[in-house]
Amino acid sequence: MSQHIIRTVDGSGIAVTVTLGYDRPLDFVFCTVMNAQNEAIYTNLDDDDAGTHQQDIDYYRPILARLGIEVPEAMFAEVESDQANVVGNRFVDHTVSR
Repeated sequence: MSQHIIRTVDGSGIAVTVTLGYDRPLDFVFCTVMNAQNEAIYTNLDDDDAGTHQQDIDYYRPILARLGIEVPEAMFAEVESDQANVVGNRFVDHTVSR
C-alpha cells in the first residue's frame, strides 16, 4: 500500500497525524486521522459512505476541512497517481519541519 502522512494540528490546535493512501491488494483509497495518543479521530473504515468501496481520494477533502485540517495538495495528487499506477510499498512523509 502507499502511505502519505503529515503531522499537523486540527482546527482546535490538537496534534494529529493524517494518512492518505492507496491499498493495492484491496484496491481502494483510504484516510485516517489519529491523535497523539494514537486514537482514531477519523477512519474511512468507520465511514459508511467510504468504507473499502471508496475509490475517489477527493471524497476526503470535505472531511478533512470539517476537522479543520489542511494537507498539501501534493498528498492528494500523489495518492491519485498511486491509484492510477497501482503503486504499493510506498511511504512519503509530507510533514514540513519548522
